[in-house]
Amino acid sequence: MVRWLFALIVIVIVGFFIYVKIGNKMPEDLGVSDGLLKSCPTSPNCVSTQASPDDVVHYVEPIIYTGDRKATQLMIESHMLGKGRVRIVTSSLGYVHFEVKSLFVGYVDDVEFYLPEGDSVVHFRSASRIGYSDFWVNRERVRQITDLLVN
Repeated sequence: MVRWLFALIVIVIVGFFIYVKIGNKMPEDLGVSDGLLKSCPTSPNCVSTQASPDDVVHYVEPIIYTGDRKATQLMIESHMLGKGRVRIVTSSLGYVHFEVKSLFVGYVDDVEFYLPEGDSVVHFRSASRIGYSDFWVNRERVRQITDLLVN
């Protein structure tokens, strides 16, 4: 009986890590299209400045910045890379996409920043690739970037 229970626990744990590995594939439709980042899914593990303001689960305020667009983007990139377990997937003036990997399980979040030309605003999308809840990790990430740029 104990052996069967142990075997079942091992199978569940191995299955979970296989699920994480398979589910962590990068979505193909990230980036900016017609001035918009990808919409959030219905699950609460995503936040976006471009969600509807009525969507209290997903919407966060855009970040208004002062100063130079390029310098602001470099400040964001430096801050994000300083966090560890972060890599830049794409970076061009006005857009940057990061992958952020969780410490223990290996969940991956896609974090995108869009700084439209001629507008002192940072649009932001942070979304977990798999799972349902993110324990407010993405919302906290927005708060940190807002604090960085506003204070």
